[in-house]
Amino acid sequence: MAKTKKFSKHISWKEAIGSATAKKLDIDNTPNEEQLNNMKNLAEDLFEPLREKAGEPILINSFFRCEELNKAISGSATTSQHIKGCAIDLDATKMTNCELFYIIKNYFEFDKLIWELGDDENPAWIHVSYVKGKNRGLVYQAKRKPGKGYTTYHIFTLDQIEDE
Repeated sequence: MAKTKKFSKHISWKEAIGSATAKKLDIDNTPNEEQLNNMKNLAEDLFEPLREKAGEPILINSFFRCEELNKAISGSATTSQHIKGCAIDLDATKMTNCELFYIIKNYFEFDKLIWELGDDENPAWIHVSYVKGKNRGLVYQAKRKPGKGYTTYHIFTLDQIEDE
């Protein structure tokens, strides 16, 4: 059996840049040097320490997305931190996404942390971005606008961001 090439200790190259949509649409989702450097910073400074603190595997739903791929999946084509290699979408495996969210919020430096959809008990997934030396520590909850089909972002209220 062939070994999977690793991007970092717990991230394969397929997890870092792979995309079924990119494959289907024949989009080259290869990061440039700056994007790759940003991805390595996120992996080394946030993801790997988070993986260690969580003590369990963490699923990566999306990491790097080139601008063409981001447009293809209806992402914010010019402002997405995924395009810069500074954002990653995660799912917990054994704990809940809520528990993973609060581990990130309480113990790690980040630029944006977003409770993505789901409900008030558990996000459907977690978006977290990391910009080495420029992290703002912003915390949001994304909600689908009823009947509209688009997402709105709300700053977490104080009672939502209190330590659990």
